[in-house]
Amino acid sequence: MSEAEGPKGGFGGFGGFFARAQQLATQAVENARPVAEKVKERAAQLDTTKVREVVQQAGVQAQEVLQRAQTAAEPQLAQARAMADKQAHSLAKVNAKTFLNANAQFGVPIENLAERGDDGMPLAAPRVPPVLEMMLARLETTQAEAFVSEGRPIFALPPDQQATRALAKAIDTNLNTFNFTNREVHTVAALLRQFLVELPEPVLTWQLYDEIITASQCTSEAQTADAFKRAIDKLPPASKVVAGRLVPFIARVASDGKLDIGTISLSFGPSLLRPKRKEGALRSLMEDLPAICAATESLIACSPALFPPQPASPPEAEAAAGGAG
Repeated sequence: MSEAEGPKGGFGGFGGFFARAQQLATQAVENARPVAEKVKERAAQLDTTKVREVVQQAGVQAQEVLQRAQTAAEPQLAQARAMADKQAHSLAKVNAKTFLNANAQFGVPIENLAERGDDGMPLAAPRVPPVLEMMLARLETTQAEAFVSEGRPIFALPPDQQATRALAKAIDTNLNTFNFTNREVHTVAALLRQFLVELPEPVLTWQLYDEIITASQCTSEAQTADAFKRAIDKLPPASKVVAGRLVPFIARVASDGKLDIGTISLSFGPSLLRPKRKEGALRSLMEDLPAICAATESLIACSPALFPPQPASPPEAEAAAGGAG
């Protein structure tokens, strides 16, 4: 064994191998360097303007496609928003009483009573709530006597609150078994006022309060009637139907009855119209009462122009006489 070879299997052999490997690696790098330089040179010569233009054009086209998609989808989005708003409005009208008692009539939103049939299913168009129609029909039987019963105007007597609530509870239990025709007229008058007082929202709605008050302050009756009509046309369908039945009735009581219009307006005004306030509600209502009564008097005066008479069909008139025997 020669000295150059070193010991067999020793570090000398490994060192030679390592030196040879290092030499080969260095050679490979040197061989690759010209290729790398050429690639670098080609990259420096490459014009990227066209690439940027292509990318920019693709971005513009993508934006146009997105806008077209949004435009195409807008009707569906609008419909979805409208449905969501309607559902939210319906949910807002749900109150505890109707949730617990599907037959409830007092303290129930007008929409719940006017937009559902006797079977509880939605109607194609709102109607005067049967309980309201039955009460008005019973009271209208005294019109020939100037809305007087037993020598007194039907709305002159203060209601017996305890008896009125007991009857309202009976009606809430089952309207179909309650007979209005054999009830004393003053009792039905008290029930009507209780029904209107317990409405969660006045007949002419919170939203239109300011507009109706402003309309009542116009300088001429014609201007007032026109302003009232514009406001009433904005009522929800159910409220409009109820107002079209109730306001002419109140107007007839005021014109044909024995009570002065001021008393009638004070009795019915806050049920037709009042502002929505949470704090100091009683004080606020008392402050607004003169304006409410004045607006109610104007509504009564304009009633024939706002709500032209529409005679009921014979079946409706017969049914309105009301209830079970």
